Amino acid sequence: MSVRRLISTVTMICLIIWLLLWPIPALAEPATQEECPGNALLNPGFEEGFSERGAGEVSVANGWFPWWQDGPGQDEGYYRRPEYKPEDASRYGRRRIRSGNFAQKFFNTFSTHNAGILQQVQVPVESTLTLSAWVQAWSSQHHDPGTVVEPGNYRVYVGIDPTGGTDWSSPNVVWSEPRMEYNTWIHLQIQAKAKAGTITVFLRGHPEFRTQFNDSYWEDICLTVQRPTPRPTSTPTDTPTPTVSPTPTVSPTATSTPTPAPGSICVSVYEDRNGNGQRDEGENLVSAAVISLLDSNRVELEKYTTDGVNEPHCFHELAAGEYYLQRQNAPGYVSTDPDELVVAVAPGESTDVAFGAKFAPTPTATATATATPTPTATPTPRPILHRVGSTIYGVSGIILAALALLITAGLSLLRKRL
Repeated sequence: MSVRRLISTVTMICLIIWLLLWPIPALAEPATQEECPGNALLNPGFEEGFSERGAGEVSVANGWFPWWQDGPGQDEGYYRRPEYKPEDASRYGRRRIRSGNFAQKFFNTFSTHNAGILQQVQVPVESTLTLSAWVQAWSSQHHDPGTVVEPGNYRVYVGIDPTGGTDWSSPNVVWSEPRMEYNTWIHLQIQAKAKAGTITVFLRGHPEFRTQFNDSYWEDICLTVQRPTPRPTSTPTDTPTPTVSPTPTVSPTATSTPTPAPGSICVSVYEDRNGNGQRDEGENLVSAAVISLLDSNRVELEKYTTDGVNEPHCFHELAAGEYYLQRQNAPGYVSTDPDELVVAVAPGESTDVAFGAKFAPTPTATATATATPTPTATPTPRPILHRVGSTIYGVSGIILAALALLITAGLSLLRKRL
């Protein structure tokens, strides 16, 4: 065998090994628009950041708000506030991730909760609402996430309050049937009809018994809104012509109907440091927020960017009727109240609207801090090429070292023979 042929063969072997060792990342695509066309929710897949809500252990997806039942029986480990955390695929693997790179997790250790997250949405009255969500629950006395040992009867629900309330216990809330399955993605769905211009959607987890792990992971929330069908106007019937026409009387001169005076809407955005939905003393105006004014058909009329000095800013010369106000936060701020409101304008009157926002830049997702840390999830099995590459990658140092020795010995032997 010639030196040139030997070198060519060795080069080909090295190229093949290099290709096998090249990392092939497993890409995760977010849920597609086709899966939920016209989704009315903000941050429905939890890919748009998380922020702390009053405590480091309450980290909730932007656009959503936490809720929980506070007791009774907290001293015995019942109905405690859960911890809320982002489930990050880059840190914990994809066992609890359905799409994208993040899910919303809330959980307790050796205790129970009746809790979840909610979001308020502006919709037309009498519209038909369909809410769905994907959720995976894990309840177990054993630390292995692939097992379920003595589970705590963890039930999951989705719900809609068609009146826009935020009390989970209200009789107005329409809940889905509870589901209790573990370590598998469950699809929940419920329908309701809007009774007000604002409605509220709820995600809910409720384990019955205390176990070491009572966790739920939520993904790809979808709210579709079907507007009410206009009622048909009946066609008037012909009025018969009277046979005898009475002698006309002199009609009084019609007086002109006064044109209704226009109204106005005055808006501002303030720094809601206390997160209580009202402007308190010392809370400043926020600049760089964008406010859009839309008519009743959701056609944009005007847009204004706040400067934090000259607010409230007023939209003048508005005819009487309903208008939509939409708020887009300044960078680094999250909302403490809904980002869209329906405002009724009366003739000649001015309506003041103040949006609350809290400065809370999205933190880097941190590992869950619990009494007994949740073990690192086992990643989802990958295609055979990934497994082969990973296996070879694990022993790549040994292979390359051995290959270098073989090449050196082979070339030395060849020179001696030549």
